[in-house]
Amino acid sequence: MSSLRIIPPPKCTSEEWLRVDRGHVYLSTEVREKHLNITCDYFPLYRVGDYHYKYSEPIQNIPDGFEMVSDFFKGVCRDIKNLTNIGIYSGVHYSDDRAKISDNADPLTLGFQGMSIAILGFDSMSRMSWHRRLRETRSYFKDTLKAIELESHNIVGDGTTAVMFPMLTGKFEWELPECRTGFQNATTMDTFPFLWHEMKKAGYLTSWCNAEPKSAPFNWRMRGFSQQPTDFYTRPYFMAVKEIQSSGPNCVGARTKSRMWLDYFRDVFLVYPQQRKFLFHFITDFSHDDNNLLTMMDADIKNVIKFLYEGNYLNNTLLILMGDHGARYANFRSTYSGKMEERLPYFGFLFPPWFEKKYPQAIKNLRTNTQRLTTPFDLYETFKDFFHFDGAGVGDVSKRGISLFKEIPLSRSCQDADIAPHWCACLDWKDVSPSDQEAKKALQAALDTINGYTAPYRDDCATLSLHNVIMAKKLAASDAFLKFEGTDSNGGIYKIFMNSNTKNEIIYYQMVFSTQPGGANFEVTIAFNTITTNFTVSENQISRINKYGSDSACIFHKNKQIRAYCYCKYNRR
Repeated sequence: MSSLRIIPPPKCTSEEWLRVDRGHVYLSTEVREKHLNITCDYFPLYRVGDYHYKYSEPIQNIPDGFEMVSDFFKGVCRDIKNLTNIGIYSGVHYSDDRAKISDNADPLTLGFQGMSIAILGFDSMSRMSWHRRLRETRSYFKDTLKAIELESHNIVGDGTTAVMFPMLTGKFEWELPECRTGFQNATTMDTFPFLWHEMKKAGYLTSWCNAEPKSAPFNWRMRGFSQQPTDFYTRPYFMAVKEIQSSGPNCVGARTKSRMWLDYFRDVFLVYPQQRKFLFHFITDFSHDDNNLLTMMDADIKNVIKFLYEGNYLNNTLLILMGDHGARYANFRSTYSGKMEERLPYFGFLFPPWFEKKYPQAIKNLRTNTQRLTTPFDLYETFKDFFHFDGAGVGDVSKRGISLFKEIPLSRSCQDADIAPHWCACLDWKDVSPSDQEAKKALQAALDTINGYTAPYRDDCATLSLHNVIMAKKLAASDAFLKFEGTDSNGGIYKIFMNSNTKNEIIYYQMVFSTQPGGANFEVTIAFNTITTNFTVSENQISRINKYGSDSACIFHKNKQIRAYCYCKYNRR
């Protein structure tokens, strides 16, 4: 992540002859004035699995105001001089099946009067980066609308899926069936217990929409879905727009990619204002590599929220804005502040005004919990309350997930919340000399583990050796179970205390180091058992903290899972 820069939105100069509004297709006013006798054909665009799409037979010479029959389509228009314009368009079309989905719901399964949930998620946005880069959005969301923000929300693993699986299924990835590409017996995720399945049974319209198909969380290193997982699903559209020539890297025709993504989110409310909704729209490519790119979306995000709020579309909706984690790469990530920001993403909630009046204790607990240790598992339990709310009260600290409508005990530790020491932001790591004998052994264990992952592909991947140690820390087991009390204005921990009953059988080392060839930077937590004198490293406690880009291209189609550890031999000079 680079230093703060405000980036203006791109100027998308491609001409689009059609526009979409509330499920209908119209000729652009400007085009009418410039071209005569325009005729347009509508090619419905449909999903064919997660990696292909198709166009149906065209509907020829559509009238102005044509009612869409699909959410996505290719429009081919010609004027009297046979000048042709081709565009790929998106919108939300109306269908009776979607409109009547609530008719089949069991009212006994609904909590909070069947309130909707709508989530806008942004990749790699820490709490502090959100404050710096989305100032207009945050000012309107928090200061004007009085949204509630979590100040101590801690991730439980590496990357986006380590947030999505706990948040949407209540499970870690390794607690679910194998779904990674290249693994024997790996399955698609159709049968996984995603919340949207339960929401659909309860009469909710559902969405999972991501703007970049290549890096989509459930497709980048996983097998995706055989069947379309939700009612609204933008993957085929964003695959198709790569067909057309764009006037800029963030443009889709005459619109920015981010504007299209936000417009589609808005249009679900416009076309289906009365239906219950569980919407999750997550954008990757505007903030994953450089948070500054998100500044170009700031005004658009605020304006969409403002439009929905002032139009009373959020009267029965919980609106959530979130980041999945902080920045994971670049020089900033190698600093202490960068380490903290990776582990503490942004999370904010906007409830309709009536909710606090009807459920005052639930909102009181949520406000209390903004200063308590929370995780994606808590979000899962919170969403479950929308099926069956069993009251506010105090949460059970023995459970790793606690609904945010219950008060989370102040005594909750990372151990209680099932946060491994590598990811816990509450720990008091002590500096240790890299020349310390145990630290050197810990470092070697980390290096051996990383090389072990690439050993089956040694013809492609170089053996990595130590280049230099950037940081070395040590943590006794008793310190690993510190109790959390809060964060300071910089997103760091300001007060902790220990559970003195824990024995020091395990000592943790956290090493940040670079390797050669290739200059990879890793942050690894190593457990040292003082009884057996064994050093152990778990893959979920290894972080690659600088970009690897094309350095691992030779392994991409053989084993995507080890890209972070592989430096291709043909890269060597």
